[in-house]
Amino acid sequence: GNVIVIQGTLKVEADEVTVTRDGQGNQTLVAFGKPVKFRQKMDDKNEYIEGEGSRVDYTTINNLAILTGNARVKRGGDLVVGNVITYNTSTEVYEVKGGGPANGPSKGRVTVILQPETVQKKKK
Repeated sequence: GNVIVIQGTLKVEADEVTVTRDGQGNQTLVAFGKPVKFRQKMDDKNEYIEGEGSRVDYTTINNLAILTGNARVKRGGDLVVGNVITYNTSTEVYEVKGGGPANGPSKGRVTVILQPETVQKKKK
């Protein structure tokens, strides 16, 4: 209960966490919770990506965090909700998959809300 794992700017909060390291130093984290919370500062930016799900699997081998079960990721004003969200902590790219029955509350769909980027005009 109430486990907090921090590695660099990556922070995971969960009810239960198992961390392993192989002979080459690669680490794997498996976290369970109601929900597991995930947060990481984005490179070269002063903003964070935050996510949550029933389970988070993270590995340093390929820098992937996989959020499963009622997964959601918030990045700035953008929000992604689905059954499984895969987030690459190195490239800051995520992929979302729906799930569940077509007649369930989410109808097996994902939700994506993207905010437009603001463009500032350069002064001449």
